[in-house]
Amino acid sequence: MTPNTVLTLTRAALRSARYLLDGSVRFPRSRLGDVLQSPNGDAFVVYRETALAGHDDAPDRVVLVFTMEVRGRETGETVRDVLFDPLANVATPFFAGMPGFRRKLWLAGERPGEFLELYEWASRADAEGFVDLLESLLAPFDFAGSASFEVVDEESIDAYVDARAVEWRDTTGQNRSRRASLRRLALAALVAVGGYIVWRRRSTPPRVVDADVDPGDT
Repeated sequence: MTPNTVLTLTRAALRSARYLLDGSVRFPRSRLGDVLQSPNGDAFVVYRETALAGHDDAPDRVVLVFTMEVRGRETGETVRDVLFDPLANVATPFFAGMPGFRRKLWLAGERPGEFLELYEWASRADAEGFVDLLESLLAPFDFAGSASFEVVDEESIDAYVDARAVEWRDTTGQNRSRRASLRRLALAALVAVGGYIVWRRRSTPPRVVDADVDPGDT
């Protein structure tokens, strides 16, 4: 790692710390669990999203597509557990503070060892500057697999998906079915509890209160 790289990362970390303190860094949950699928069957699941709020949208914003494939199934599982999942927490202060960062989706392939990251940047220059930095950081790990970068002239990740032969897999039916099952279980539990309460009331004999008889009344 060169001194210039260290300086860039340090500045990014300091800038990101300021964003975290003022609440600009967000972690939306609306896309978590969504699946991005290509015509050849490759599918990637969103497991983290990071977004920078409170900044004006640039007119020439772009999308950066980063893909990585690790050699070997077991190696892929290890890389996910040891590198990518912890990196989702550790790396945020660095890339979120890079000039022009706007949004990032972290995706893991349904097949172990495949990873996809989709970024939104304010400009092509910002995206390419980040690519240069990331390539230098990944260079020592070339033996583990292959990585590729592509900067595309789309204003958002959703626009990138809409313009290409990839799509979000429709999971609304699955979610609707899951919610319906939960509602049925909740209703069954409510009926069971209500029935038990009624049964207990009907099966319990009325309480008899013994009254003391005053001898003077006889």
